[in-house]
Amino acid sequence: MDSVRYAANPRLGKDEFTPVGAAAAREALAFWRGAPFYSPSPLVRLAGAERSLGLGEVWLKDEGRRFGPGSFKLLGAGYAMARALVPEGPLSWERAAASPRRLRFFTATDGNHGRAVAWLARRLGQRARVLMPAGSSRERFEAIAAEGTEVSVEDANYDECVRRARRMADEGGGVLLQDTTLPGYEALPLEIMRGYGALCAEAREQLSEAPTHVILQAGVGSFAGAAAGALAELCAPAEMTFMVAECAAAPCLMLSAAAGERRVVGGELKTIMAGLACGEPCDIGLRSLMYRAGYFAALPDAWAAEAMRSLAREGVTAGESGAAGCGLLLALMRAPELRELREAAGLNEHSRVLLFNTETATDRENYRAIVGNFAGHPASNAV
Repeated sequence: MDSVRYAANPRLGKDEFTPVGAAAAREALAFWRGAPFYSPSPLVRLAGAERSLGLGEVWLKDEGRRFGPGSFKLLGAGYAMARALVPEGPLSWERAAASPRRLRFFTATDGNHGRAVAWLARRLGQRARVLMPAGSSRERFEAIAAEGTEVSVEDANYDECVRRARRMADEGGGVLLQDTTLPGYEALPLEIMRGYGALCAEAREQLSEAPTHVILQAGVGSFAGAAAGALAELCAPAEMTFMVAECAAAPCLMLSAAAGERRVVGGELKTIMAGLACGEPCDIGLRSLMYRAGYFAALPDAWAAEAMRSLAREGVTAGESGAAGCGLLLALMRAPELRELREAAGLNEHSRVLLFNTETATDRENYRAIVGNFAGHPASNAV
């Protein structure tokens, strides 16, 4: 299996920056608890992984069973959309739903974020326009279109689609709703990151003890940056080792960490982990991770596929990007060439590891090709 590339973070603990702390995470969770369709996503204990990898505890927050389309993206997109509808005063789902404002939201997506925007726009009486990069899954495209949203596949990669969405929003008097930063565009990405904090607040309520290690998958780094800050404060005074898993085709955060400054990856960014195929970091997320994350790793597709199969055996349906954090854990514990990193990170029989499945199988044909039988997984050991 292809090797995982990695970099230790030379800026760890320097330049303190926490864009989403415990208070913001709890506020976001309170917002979502006010939605009529709210239910928490389960925390799953991966007993098979504990035994096979020789770890103390392995827990997985399963966002694949989040309400609606089955990904964590709803939490960020909905929170920011609500703030756009209610720009002043306390924020609640009820106030957002009753807002007289009528907006058109523009966004770029590899699938989950765009579907979340479309799903939420429909329920809040708003409109959306979604751009997808070349090579996007037909099933993901159709899921967005089924929400009544205008969607197109562009002749460009994800990062160029973001720029096109911004131009369309500016020219059409709409609102760009993207979880990455651009020059002069930081307010709504920060609101999206605050929305992601809700799942961290949920996870802390579900965990009896704070984890010793947290592995966060990352595309632009907005989720990982939000989660690292929120969990660090929610679990204080416990100390945790944060690790970041990116796809090997687009390790912009790892390259940025190694260089000590922002780095960009261009090209087609071909990978099965479509949700992580992002070549330009979110500046806010990157700053947060540079302060909190000890290690960054570039994960080959084969390890993500192996993690999808491993999670299926434990009753968890995970998409390619959703399984990335688990993929890094498998590589760390199984690959001989990663022994030095494993020991440096302190992963052993005493470790309590927290993972996130950020998506269910949103391309079922590809899931069947990788995992096998799509239906019939046993019930998971959720708490």
